[in-house]
Amino acid sequence: MTLPRALPMLLPLFLLAACGPAGKTDDAAGPPPPSASGPRQSVSVTITPYTDGPLQVRADGVGPVSSATAYDEATLKALFPRARVKSAFLHLGPGPAQPILVGEQNQIPILEISKGEEGGLGAIRLEGGDVRGPRNETLLTAWPALDLDIRHCRAGEGRDVNALVCVRPEAPNVRYLIGVPGWTHGGIPPVETLKAKGQLNGLVWRPAEGAAVGSA
Repeated sequence: MTLPRALPMLLPLFLLAACGPAGKTDDAAGPPPPSASGPRQSVSVTITPYTDGPLQVRADGVGPVSSATAYDEATLKALFPRARVKSAFLHLGPGPAQPILVGEQNQIPILEISKGEEGGLGAIRLEGGDVRGPRNETLLTAWPALDLDIRHCRAGEGRDVNALVCVRPEAPNVRYLIGVPGWTHGGIPPVETLKAKGQLNGLVWRPAEGAAVGSA
């Protein structure tokens, strides 16, 4: 059988098609696209230790302390270098004593830190020194000047019996301890009594995840 005359001319074309476009290599595609995530960058956060002056209580912490701070004596000593920080135990009722850390500066107790259920910070109680609340309130500020809403207050219990415990909706994890000199009846004092004698005796801060919005 005789092959058609055009077959020898078609064979080189088939071979060229099989080899692909001439002159292109893997390098022609360019470098691979950069990673979508990009290079990782480390972020450093500077925490300024408390030395003196007003100790500010905020919704996110107390001075250099935040919810990320470890419940650890060495850590608290580093954050309060001029204070005397030590371990102690709090005895409330018939149950076991609770471990706490207490800080004293210039012979004035400035804070009491309890331990949380999971080993972290539980609550920070402040009843002495130059403490400032979220709205720059100071200890012993009279009830009328605090501008608290009685609807966000409850009667104190345990060690806060005969006191009024209040919060602000924008900072539900900061409790205001309102004392009324001479009030020993329990429950919530009448508004007239609060206006005449009520005063800010302390503040209690706790991590926001452990506080209910609008609840004292």
